[in-house]
Amino acid sequence: MSTTLSVPDPEGHIGRTLRIIGAHSNVVEISPPRADHVTGAWEVEVALRLGLPNAWVADGRSPNGVQVHETVTVRFPAGFPLRAPIVFLRQDFDRSLAHVLPGDPATRPRPCLFDGDLSELLQQQGIAAILNQLVQWLERAALGQLIDPAQGWEPVRRDSLADFIVADAGALRALVARKGGHAVFVFEYAVLIEPDGGAMLHGAVSAERVVFNPKTADKLFTRIPPEAGDRWQIGRSIAIVAWPGRDPSGKPIVTNVYQPETVTEIASLNARATDYGCATELTSALRWLETSVAQWRLSSTAPIAVILAARRPYPVIGTNSPIELCPYIVDVGAPKLLPEGDQTPVRPAGHRQSITPDLLRRLSDDRDNNAERISWVQLGCGSLGSKIALHLARAGRAPMIIIDRSYFSPHNAARHALMPRPGGMQASWLGDKAAALAEAIKGLGQDAEPVVGDIVAITRNKERARKTLPKRAWAIVNATASLTARGALASIPRGIEIPRVIETVLFAAGKFGVVTVEGPRRNPDSLDLMAETYSLAREQETLRALMFAEGAELTRQSIGEGCGSATMPLSDARGSLLAAPVEDEATVLERNVKAAFIFKFTGYVEWPEGAFPQSDTPVTIAVSGDDQLAGELAQTVAGRTADDRPLLVRKLKDVDSLANVHILFVGRAEIARLPQWARVARAKPVLIVTETAGALNHGAMINFLVIRERVRFEISLEAAEKQGLKFSSRLLAVAQNVRKATPQ
Repeated sequence: MSTTLSVPDPEGHIGRTLRIIGAHSNVVEISPPRADHVTGAWEVEVALRLGLPNAWVADGRSPNGVQVHETVTVRFPAGFPLRAPIVFLRQDFDRSLAHVLPGDPATRPRPCLFDGDLSELLQQQGIAAILNQLVQWLERAALGQLIDPAQGWEPVRRDSLADFIVADAGALRALVARKGGHAVFVFEYAVLIEPDGGAMLHGAVSAERVVFNPKTADKLFTRIPPEAGDRWQIGRSIAIVAWPGRDPSGKPIVTNVYQPETVTEIASLNARATDYGCATELTSALRWLETSVAQWRLSSTAPIAVILAARRPYPVIGTNSPIELCPYIVDVGAPKLLPEGDQTPVRPAGHRQSITPDLLRRLSDDRDNNAERISWVQLGCGSLGSKIALHLARAGRAPMIIIDRSYFSPHNAARHALMPRPGGMQASWLGDKAAALAEAIKGLGQDAEPVVGDIVAITRNKERARKTLPKRAWAIVNATASLTARGALASIPRGIEIPRVIETVLFAAGKFGVVTVEGPRRNPDSLDLMAETYSLAREQETLRALMFAEGAELTRQSIGEGCGSATMPLSDARGSLLAAPVEDEATVLERNVKAAFIFKFTGYVEWPEGAFPQSDTPVTIAVSGDDQLAGELAQTVAGRTADDRPLLVRKLKDVDSLANVHILFVGRAEIARLPQWARVARAKPVLIVTETAGALNHGAMINFLVIRERVRFEISLEAAEKQGLKFSSRLLAVAQNVRKATPQ
């Protein structure tokens, strides 16, 4: 069938778009566009020819019902082309497939074409990219490949929901054991009543389990009485988490069948719990809840959260766990728990991850899976120190201790990272800086111990120094700009050990800043480094002009009648700009150490004969999943050799491109592909290095660890010997752990 096209407005956006669609190789026919004069949208029917196996072409469809010629409806909203078109499948398309938004049974289902904003894809790559995604989606649906084990298990779609539950997914998944069970948590919620009578709930599951029984029911079910005209209902109830146990054979119950979200009432919730293998656990929890509220009365229903944990055959997309969490909202009463029995409505809810260090690290592009927190001390909670502490806290790397002897004054609002609250005495702006900063960090899901004290006194008392400046800490970040503090840290009395100091200082009204990092065993120390800074400034004309210009020093600023403060006038923006680089210092130092280790490995590994065809064949180090480490490694090996061979660093993208590679580093961003890399490298003498816990089980030979803020590594002799690689005894001696080869 030839492509036909009828466009009433050939010069408009719709007309141009339809011509592009009509030129696509998979498009067979396009219907004349229809206008919706109410919404301003346009619709067309697009017939697509799919590339299916010949046997299915003869039948006209795949075994699961995907047709060789599929017709879809494409709706262009009034905001097109700034808003992406919406694609609808035929009415009888299988709604149980993954990546399908089933919607109301009376409407057409929609495919989930793109893991992201479809409008952004439209702006970046045009309508052809969306059409390509659609064809690929339909062909994968026919082949039963919408769920790709390499990518992970597709969770039940929960995109267009009014209710959301905030919970720490990692903590809830950790509940799931081989034995089935349930747990109860406090659930705090806020319900917004819409003008049309609808409602939208946002709630949060607490971190700690609670005991629920007839004696605690009235304490756990509470509600703040709303004021007249208030559209918000705020209260507290409970969240129930139920998980599966084992089947009759003793194996963990695994649900390997994808199902769309169709739960609407208690009966279908129980059916879904049965599918997931946790019906007994859910029933037990609801019966106990009913018993607990039997002697109690609620004036109206209250929402509770029910979260079913399903065990999948492989990790859920976006996680490293096979446990999928499926949350719901049920409005319960008392003394009758379920007002309408099995027909009591149940609303599927979306999940939002609570604020945790892991979430913040991932969103800050820090994929360190090491559970051990980098412990460091923040000295000085002023304009610069507060920014450094909060930058790192937002990256999931908050300080464990924050030290400052001063309290807030209104003038601090000009540059401090914290904000005063409006109105009244602004009491929260009158307390200790350290305590206020610790409270802000707590809101980011982390704990920092505030210490109100003078650094001179702390460093002169062995016991206080041991507790406040523990030598096991990664570093002390000194942001006080105090000569006294610098001197106190550089002149520690004998018998007291503290970690190295990183000092941050702004000069010339914030026109430039300096970050100094003390060397091993604090040699050189901050005094040495600052002396070198001044020496360099005197030698360089530009720095000299800035640092020693008139007015570059601290000046006394009036902060009240008869009161002044010695400070450096500069904008908050400039201070933030210079504070930001300190955030990356921990990651940068760790990356530097790993790059140095990888270079050192070249001198302690023996490759089999034939790994280097020529005498001048370079040792090639390939990096996958960490472009920054690749850059650092290239600088580290520049001009150096290994066994008189030059060193070459290159980035890898293609899983099949290991030709002439001798060392492969797989970063966290690509760790899911490690088994593929290992298979490709099986017949090649390639040393695989990783930085992820458990990687030795999947083909890595050396894996980096971070233990007490120090980079260490573990070795698998078994994996190395399979590749014909040998490690020197000196390398094995310094490894944190050596997994020996299995005796033949």
